[in-house]
Formats: sequence, C-alpha cells, structure tokens
Amino acid sequence: MRKIFYIVLTLCLATSCVPFPTEWFEPKIEENDDYHNLKISAEGDRYKVPFEFMYYTTKTKWPMRTYPIRCRFIIDDIPGEIYDAASSKSPITWYSDYTSERTPGIEKAFFDVIIPANESSMDRTIAAQISIDNIDHSTYEIQEDDEHDWGEWKTVLDGIQAGR
Repeated sequence: MRKIFYIVLTLCLATSCVPFPTEWFEPKIEENDDYHNLKISAEGDRYKVPFEFMYYTTKTKWPMRTYPIRCRFIIDDIPGEIYDAASSKSPITWYSDYTSERTPGIEKAFFDVIIPANESSMDRTIAAQISIDNIDHSTYEIQEDDEHDWGEWKTVLDGIQAGR
C-alpha cells in the first residue's frame, strides 16, 4: 500500500511540473484606406474595421497572454473619454471573426465602431483611435491594478460627419 502511495505521489508531482501551452494574442493593426476620409451621416453610423491578432503558443505556466486595447474618439481635434475596447459599454469594441477562413498563426477580428449622432448644425471631423498595451496580460480587459505601458494612438477610422 505504501508503494502505491509513493507511486501516485510521484506521478502527481511529475505531471504538475509540466508547463501548459500558453496562447498568445498580439494585435496587429495595419493601415486600411477604406476607413479614412469617410463621409459620415449626421445620424451616425456603424463600421466594422478589420484587423488581426498574431496567434501562437508557447510552453509556460499561464493559460493566455494578450495585449489589452483602449480606445477613444477625437471630435474636432478634441480627445474624448478613453474606453476599454474589450468592454461592451465602449463605443469602439472588438470581436473575433469566426466566419472567415482560418489562417495558421492569425486570428481575424473587427473593431465595431459606433459613430455617435452629430447634434450640431456644423460638420465635424471625427476619428476613432486605439492604443495597445506594450505589456502582455492574462486578460483582454484592462485591469487598473496591472502595470501598463500604452503604445501610441493609432487612427483606425476617420472622416467628416455632416451636421443636422
């Protein structure tokens, strides 16, 4: 009985030391001329701006590593509130595109950009920007307790929005 106990204990220790595969998701944002210099209606609009996550696995102790994304609008050259792009309460969110053909090492995704209505009678400039954390984290959501090193703001969509 004692031998069985030591064998089971040895097996448990041996398997607990094996590293698990870690899935890495690194956002890759490229310029897309289809979403620049747009003419946007006064009522606002919704756009699906494509981007990609570079996906790979390694052997470490963490199940997932990713780089959180924050976002904002700039309206008439005035930066607006900063949002967590992983939050459903944000006007700029992202989601994975599970409908397209899969490419090894690449996960296709979209920014869902909801342009608010322009209540003014004047046309205005509007830009949707994102910033990617340079430090990897265990969740897509921004955790305020974590250390962050935000990258530069990148414009993923811009245009002129008509006034009412």
